[in-house]
Amino acid sequence: MNWGKGIAAALIAFAAMMAWFLVKASQNPEPLVTEDYYAEELRFQQRIDGMVKAQAFSAPVTMTFERDRVWLRFPAELAGEPVSGELALLRPNGPKADRSFQFVTDSGAVLIAGVDLLPGRYNAALTWTARGDELYTEEKVFVP
Repeated sequence: MNWGKGIAAALIAFAAMMAWFLVKASQNPEPLVTEDYYAEELRFQQRIDGMVKAQAFSAPVTMTFERDRVWLRFPAELAGEPVSGELALLRPNGPKADRSFQFVTDSGAVLIAGVDLLPGRYNAALTWTARGDELYTEEKVFVP
């Protein structure tokens, strides 16, 4: 066997291996983070604006997570003012464990009880309205 046949055999083996990887990759379904990813991308600037507005307060929103409840504490200057919004808890490993909660308060804090979260990592996205402004806070959290 000469070196030309060896190169041809190597190229054929490489092409066969790449074709096998392509077939295997196309058979592996991966869930999307969100079904409407294009619309999410268009709302990205609104989130950035909301994050900037949320940082203007004296203190950030604090989120405390336990397996069966979630505490949200808003900045002190919002005590007595109406605050409403939605807390979305997104699991990075799939949408089946994602949770979403609506809230309204004027006490400066919210307790969301009866949550029953699976232990693990979550991306917490808090969209809230205070003083007529749309605000946004996100945090990576671990539920024990």
